[in-house]
Amino acid sequence: MGDTFPVLCRFWRIIHQVTLRYYRDQPYPREGLSDHITLAFAEYKYRELIAWAETLPPSMVRSEQSPHHVLIFHIWFHVAILSILHPFTVRARDSSRSLRFKTFPCKRSSPDAAYKASINQLKRLIVVYRKNYMSSTYTMLWHTGLIHVANANLGDTKDPAWRFYLFFCIQCYGRLRQAYRFAEAIGRSLLSMALQQGDLPASEARHIMEQYEENQLINPSYDIRATFMADLNLAMTNPSEASVESLADRFEDIAIFQEFTNAGGSSEDEQIESDDNSWDTP
Repeated sequence: MGDTFPVLCRFWRIIHQVTLRYYRDQPYPREGLSDHITLAFAEYKYRELIAWAETLPPSMVRSEQSPHHVLIFHIWFHVAILSILHPFTVRARDSSRSLRFKTFPCKRSSPDAAYKASINQLKRLIVVYRKNYMSSTYTMLWHTGLIHVANANLGDTKDPAWRFYLFFCIQCYGRLRQAYRFAEAIGRSLLSMALQQGDLPASEARHIMEQYEENQLINPSYDIRATFMADLNLAMTNPSEASVESLADRFEDIAIFQEFTNAGGSSEDEQIESDDNSWDTP
């Protein structure tokens, strides 16, 4: 792994401090992370990561010839930035006003701007990794990037590409389930989130689910334990409801409820183009 292992050791030393401050000291009952973490601390750790990244050796710079572990490091790097800044974004705070960084000269610098920049980088990284690296079909080391991109797109459905990235992430989990049973539950949980947030009509979600389950494993996903988080916003206040297994198990209930209340922003009669949601992967 060349320089990757020592670089990761230094990377985790920075992130360990973030984890302790964000989660070890979180009060109970839970509240939004931004209620007990200061923006000043988040900005400091963000700057620390950016400054440290400038010292990386040439072998860790991303290129077309980079080995797979270098791409995974870059995915983790941007996921770390997202994890640090997410509690201070407009969507996480349920606010219409963006916060501002204090130590950057640009007046437009904000958690939202930095968050969006890392999401854009992460989108490219996961597509490149899936396209160019066979390990994308048998390692879960990169899946945290899929979770964050899916969450960001469900929070930004005005972006014309949001469906592509949502379906891309679900498709990747469909491929990974051949090696990891719980990957199947993650795909279901992402569809549950899209339904619950009104981003997809129930008919379309069911159609996608039928395609997703065409090559379903012999053992269904309902008995799979997957207690890690799928809904990163809900996870800040209600982790049990935000977990992969909880959302995956509730897909049918959420779909029935939406059909009953005729919820969702799209028409139930809207034409579904199966070509856009193809689950055939190389």
